[in-house]
Amino acid sequence: MPSLLLVDLDAELVAAWREAFAEAIDEGTVEVRQGSLLDAVGEVDAVLTAGNSYGQMDGGVDRALAEHWPGLQRTVWAAVEDEHHGYLPVGSASVIPTGDERCRWLIYAPTMRVPMPLDGGLDMAVHDAFWAALLAVRRIGEPVDRIAAPGFGTGYGRVRPERAAQLMAAAYDLWGLPPTTSISYREELLRRL
Repeated sequence: MPSLLLVDLDAELVAAWREAFAEAIDEGTVEVRQGSLLDAVGEVDAVLTAGNSYGQMDGGVDRALAEHWPGLQRTVWAAVEDEHHGYLPVGSASVIPTGDERCRWLIYAPTMRVPMPLDGGLDMAVHDAFWAALLAVRRIGEPVDRIAAPGFGTGYGRVRPERAAQLMAAAYDLWGLPPTTSISYREELLRRL
């Protein structure tokens, strides 16, 4: 399992991550840092990012990534079109080559169909998208030692930092379980959310 770097500019989210991921931080499998995700590009093999189902990268972290890697927006659109008939559902993820040897992969996982606040129970999409992104790491097809992610659903989705951290930590915890873990145990973990 690759190590995870959580990095975001939002100090409240960073503090919430430190609480929600405390055990994994102590074990050394997760690092939390306040700053720009772009500063981590040379330190990781893949960057995980959230977005919308149409692959539009015109705001927040996605915009910064698309500006950092020219052509990335078109590559994401092509992957969404080719692999998902133009619509990548929430709870799915695509593995996108960046063309950058310092960080070869972007994993794009939507938290929303179109840009919208994730209120009224829609915040579970943070868990589902982060889970899908983590699972997609295994599809890369080459060794991945370290991955990085910003907050999922905390920008346009307006999910509170504490809630986003809780949902991301739950997905991470499930990712660390053996695949043979019982359905009832997994469901009990999700019910607590």
